[in-house]
Amino acid sequence: MKTQKNSNSPSKKTKRTSMRRRKVKKVKLDKNKVTLLCGIIFLICCVCIAVNVLSQSAKSKNIAEIAKSEKKTEQRQQNSGELGKTQKKKEVSDSKELKKSADSAKKDENSKNVNKTSQKQNADSKKNPAKSIENTNKIQTENKNIQKTKPEIENKSKTVENLEKSKKNEQIQNKEKKQDLPFLIPPAQNGATLVFVIDDAGMNAEYTKRYASLPFPLTIAVLPKLLHSKDCAYIVRSSGKELILHQPMQSLNHNLDPGPGKISVDMSFSQISSIINENLAEIGPGVKGLNNHEGSEVTEDVLRIGAVLDVCLENKIYFLDSRTTANTKAPQAALERDMTIFEKSGPYIDNIVSREAMLKEIYKSLEAANKNGSAIVIAHVDKSAEILPKLLEQMYPYLLKAGYRFATPSTLR
Repeated sequence: MKTQKNSNSPSKKTKRTSMRRRKVKKVKLDKNKVTLLCGIIFLICCVCIAVNVLSQSAKSKNIAEIAKSEKKTEQRQQNSGELGKTQKKKEVSDSKELKKSADSAKKDENSKNVNKTSQKQNADSKKNPAKSIENTNKIQTENKNIQKTKPEIENKSKTVENLEKSKKNEQIQNKEKKQDLPFLIPPAQNGATLVFVIDDAGMNAEYTKRYASLPFPLTIAVLPKLLHSKDCAYIVRSSGKELILHQPMQSLNHNLDPGPGKISVDMSFSQISSIINENLAEIGPGVKGLNNHEGSEVTEDVLRIGAVLDVCLENKIYFLDSRTTANTKAPQAALERDMTIFEKSGPYIDNIVSREAMLKEIYKSLEAANKNGSAIVIAHVDKSAEILPKLLEQMYPYLLKAGYRFATPSTLR
């Protein structure tokens, strides 16, 4: 029995070892397979990546080619459109030429038909004189209708022309307004002060209102013994502007009549005094001064102009010499009385009644004010009322910006 056990024991050991070897071999085979599988998977991934890259590059190329093809198609369409336009223009021109030729052919046919109808009418008239009379009556009525329509067409054309002219005039006026402003105003120097004196009020109250409504100080001189002397004086007082008497005086030219209430050289001193006082009373209260209307003969006479200055001293009003003559003796008479008077130191603004001419004179006034510190300039109510008040109103804000002052003779003392 022991021998049997011994014989069996080695066989069992061999079986175990063989089983272990088999197991080991199986494990080794499994690892190799795993590595192979991993390698295959890696290759497959690489191939997939490469395929994706290639497909993306192909897509980008396709997109670029598509964009290029679209640009080419757009250019072709544009070129085709331009060609189409040119072809259309050619077709339109050709069609116009064809229409013209057709119209000319129709005109020729119509003229032929007219000739034929006229011939037929002549033949019919020979055969049937009654029908020819009816046809002539119809033609006459048609001609009358045509003659009636002609003036209507002419009137319409005239209205169109008038509208076009009015538009052109409006455009020209707008351009002139734009060119007028702003004004070429030099800057003020030496405290430049402008004194505007407006003479000859008393004939037209409306014109006086235009000057009295200006937005700066000025002086208005009213003539005595005229239709609207009192009304104009009232307008000046109520507006707050400075009121003076515009005293008529005899001129060297005796053909010129200075008007009622005048002073002449052959008058006595008492006569001169009574006439001036009467004129001052008519103009009313608030008179600040007196200046001469015409008066070149009186102002050249030292005695007579001295008598005028004596009346001014009695009434405590100033005298403004309008300097109608270079040989005026008013300054000499004032020195004899130790009296200060005022003199026109700028131009007459409205010797020429036009906007351009008056602008030039105002610019001269600015030069005088810049040189001397002030300039007294004179204009006339009735002479330039249609232009000068608007011009001064437009210039006023620009003159203020340039530094000019506005005053009256009484405030210059």
